[in-house]
Amino acid sequence: MFARLGRGVSRHPVIVIVAWVALIGGALAGSTVLGSVSSSSNEASDLPSHYESARAQSILDEAFPTEESPGSATLVFTRTDGGPLTGADSRRVTAELTRLQADVAARRGGVTIAQGQQLSPNRLVQIAAVSFDEDSDSQAATDAVGHIRGQARTDLADTGLRSRMTGEAAKSKDSGLQDMLTTFGMIAGIVLLLLLMFRSVLIALTTVITIFAVGQGVDALLNIAAHAFGFTLGGVATELLPIVLFGVGTDYVVFLMFRYRERLRAGDDHRAALAAGVGRVGEAVVASALAVAASFSMLLVAQLGSFRVLGPTLGFAVIVMLLTVLTLVPAVLTLLGKRLAGRRSWRREPTARLTGRLGDLAARRPGLVSALCIGVLLVGALAIFGYKSSYENDSYPAGSQSAAGNADLQRGFPAGTMSPTDVVVAADRGRIDPAALGSLRATLRDVPGVGEVMPGNQTPSGDVAVLQVVLDEDPTSAKALDVVAQLEREVHATTPDGVTVEVGGQTAAYNDMRHVIGHDMGLILPLAGLAIGLILLLMLRAALAPLVLIASVGLGYAATMGVSVLMFQKGIGEDGLFYMMPLVAYLFVASIGTDYNILMVSRLREELRDGAAPGQAARTAVRHAGPTVAAAGSVLAISFGTLLIGGGHMAQIGFSVAIGALISTFVMAFLLTPALLTKLGPKVWWPSRPMQRVAGPRRLDDAEPVPADATMSGWQS
Repeated sequence: MFARLGRGVSRHPVIVIVAWVALIGGALAGSTVLGSVSSSSNEASDLPSHYESARAQSILDEAFPTEESPGSATLVFTRTDGGPLTGADSRRVTAELTRLQADVAARRGGVTIAQGQQLSPNRLVQIAAVSFDEDSDSQAATDAVGHIRGQARTDLADTGLRSRMTGEAAKSKDSGLQDMLTTFGMIAGIVLLLLLMFRSVLIALTTVITIFAVGQGVDALLNIAAHAFGFTLGGVATELLPIVLFGVGTDYVVFLMFRYRERLRAGDDHRAALAAGVGRVGEAVVASALAVAASFSMLLVAQLGSFRVLGPTLGFAVIVMLLTVLTLVPAVLTLLGKRLAGRRSWRREPTARLTGRLGDLAARRPGLVSALCIGVLLVGALAIFGYKSSYENDSYPAGSQSAAGNADLQRGFPAGTMSPTDVVVAADRGRIDPAALGSLRATLRDVPGVGEVMPGNQTPSGDVAVLQVVLDEDPTSAKALDVVAQLEREVHATTPDGVTVEVGGQTAAYNDMRHVIGHDMGLILPLAGLAIGLILLLMLRAALAPLVLIASVGLGYAATMGVSVLMFQKGIGEDGLFYMMPLVAYLFVASIGTDYNILMVSRLREELRDGAAPGQAARTAVRHAGPTVAAAGSVLAISFGTLLIGGGHMAQIGFSVAIGALISTFVMAFLLTPALLTKLGPKVWWPSRPMQRVAGPRRLDDAEPVPADATMSGWQS
């Protein structure tokens, strides 16, 4: 099937390219007409309806159906000398807010600056809310942030006052440069790696341009699907999508180019080599895509809504990259890459001395190599017992105005001012008794960690009222979550007769998420392992070998998490790891580890079938399959490693997946897997008996690809 596909693409490259251009263009046109889908900033909407914070939000939505502004920020006014604001200062702030509102209304629209500003009790800070008609990370919102900042700076010059804007929209504005550096860093790293491996500017540029173009189409199709099925892409999915597209897509291009060069060495011409490359690489990349898709499909059973969206989103991206590398990339190279076939270096057989030495080591001392690898991974895994989850928001970019504004705000208000906890009180019938509401306020004030209790909205009929509780702690810190948990216990133990009380808001939602995440991980991790195990079982047709590989993948994941704990909790001193990170890292590391093990084990079993002894089979497998695995692992490590540039939660995910890719490549696939299978001997392949199937002479087109003239990491030198 893949051979026929390869021949069809090489014979009709123009038709293939035109079809892809039409598909991408149509998706972009449809997405533009529909517009972007507004994302919800309400964490409770991510939870099942039976959790308390979700019930509280449901009551609020029904009682106060006003549409929430999708984007927000906060203007923070202080004196430049750090002193308290005078009456004249406060009046000047009020006048400035009026000028700013008139200015943005005349110039841009879609921005509302609250005129009812709030002065802190110590008079050091005065704040005003800013809302936008579009999401905080939209271009219109970030442009408006820049304009308001510049206008306020001009208006307040030489007045002794200073204005800084903080909050989500301001953070998006200040994070833009970091996001650009992350994206360009990833692309630059991939281009450099491809240049080192293939010494071809054409391959490097063709790869990144093709993946970028297809990625635009993927974004457009996901936006169309979001409109059709009523979902929104969360921040994690949005930030991981380009990394997955470039990382996985480049991986598959590497597989294809190694096979292409192999066929050139066998004497094929340019078109025939590309067609044969597609035919030979098809099974490998399909197996890889299935491993990733099987892992992420398990997220569909999650209770957390963002997980149920994340799984299909990333799985769809992987499948599109699979189709891209099997059709569009060879079609483009058929037209543009003919001169590659004439390069002598591409037809020279590589020596592969380094991978040969590693193969000798695994073959000669399998017991020692296995023990050392397992020991190293176990030492790394021990740190996992210090793991703590964190629900804290990403910090503001260091040195930015949003970070400075947040620091100013906390000089005058409790840390939870920007995200109070909502205590929703609903009368069982009739109006709420004011005495019951007063009793509840007194109970809330007595809870340790509560800074202030303020009256919130109340319906005209008096049947629903809100008390806003401002916490002393950062609203997403572990301490704040514990305060809300205690607050819930106290409230429910002393609820007055005739009312129902539900605790909601951001902190309450994250407190509920702690329970949901535990449930989801306890369900998804074993299901994903089972799905990968079934793929291995079907491919290897053996009972013990898949168990060995799954165990090694699990150990590699534990070591990955341990190293991440040491890096971020012990090294950097963060309170914990982002609550989504363990699950996302597991799905990537498990599928990557399985993928690379499949490449190595397939070649090892092939050698056994050709009559090689176990040691010789391991030696040959590492020598020939090692360069492919090393190239693929390096690509993924660089792709995810660039997330460290932006810092925050995504840096933790990027670091863990990058470390997991390196462990899967250079510890597991290169050493542990071949050494273990050699040490266990023929019984590991039961009930199949590959050693008894001695084949005829080996054909060159059955060999694993070995990179020609690669210079990185000394793979051949």
